[in-house]
Amino acid sequence: MTVLQQAGTSSRPARSARRAAHLETLRPYDLVAVPAVAVVGAVLAAPAADLARVGPAVLVALSACISALYAADYLTRHDDILAKPHRPIPSGRLSSTAAKRCATAGAVTALAVTCAVNWHGLLFIAAAAAGQGAYAWRLKGQGLWGDLAVGLSGWTCAMLTAATFATPWPPTTLWPAALALGLQGTLSNTLLALGDTDTDRAAGCRTLPVRIGPTATLATMAGCAAACYILAALAAAALDRRPCPAFFGLLLAGALLLLGCLTLARSRNRLLLATELHLYERLALPGALLALAGHTLPALALTATGAAVLALTPRAMLHR
Repeated sequence: MTVLQQAGTSSRPARSARRAAHLETLRPYDLVAVPAVAVVGAVLAAPAADLARVGPAVLVALSACISALYAADYLTRHDDILAKPHRPIPSGRLSSTAAKRCATAGAVTALAVTCAVNWHGLLFIAAAAAGQGAYAWRLKGQGLWGDLAVGLSGWTCAMLTAATFATPWPPTTLWPAALALGLQGTLSNTLLALGDTDTDRAAGCRTLPVRIGPTATLATMAGCAAACYILAALAAAALDRRPCPAFFGLLLAGALLLLGCLTLARSRNRLLLATELHLYERLALPGALLALAGHTLPALALTATGAAVLALTPRAMLHR
């Protein structure tokens, strides 16, 4: 074998490792709910919104979420050296420079498309960026405030940004649904923090479970879950829409999945299974809201497609 052949052979595993590192950072199990949230924001704001409006909203939501994932891992890389050394950046499989470039590319795409459609959406993107940045720099160690910053900036702002692709400004009637999704995102972050209690404590990061312990954290999560689904149920009245059977069915499915998640989370040995149930629950709630907009078949199709993606994709970033 020549020197060039040897070099080519050795570079292939390196490229494969880099691709795997990018896939881990992108967290398909997180991204899978993003298109549904964007579609919900657009069609609840304007039920007659067509693909020319909904499509760019989905593109912006995905680009912004991808940017946030890379940026969050880049900003918290020093903490991860101690707490999560297996992750792509601290393990050296993904360079800090590459993470910065990917975060920048996603942000530029989201900003450019939003400017081209409706600059009002930039205000919600700015609020989301502020929330994510505050979490990475300070709020991660401030207990529930950090979880709220992630949930509201990640999901509430995503839905309201998507709404600006269908209307000049998000109608006030959209807020109960947007806040419900934000509380769902808050619960997601708290659940992950519950699994990372030992590593966060060792790194000196005072997340909610580190501050108040697992029992009180689960009680807080239960309160967050109740508020989330109450707001989702109230969304029908706020939007003056008659709930359809698909809305009730998906809402009930989400509530049952979340109940199972909270029950399993009482045992440390079942936290990964609890997280798995929650990933599917995160699809049910936006699916229910999409059905509320009168789009029953798209709601069921998006939920089923998301569930199939979840069933087929790995959870590398959830391994501890």
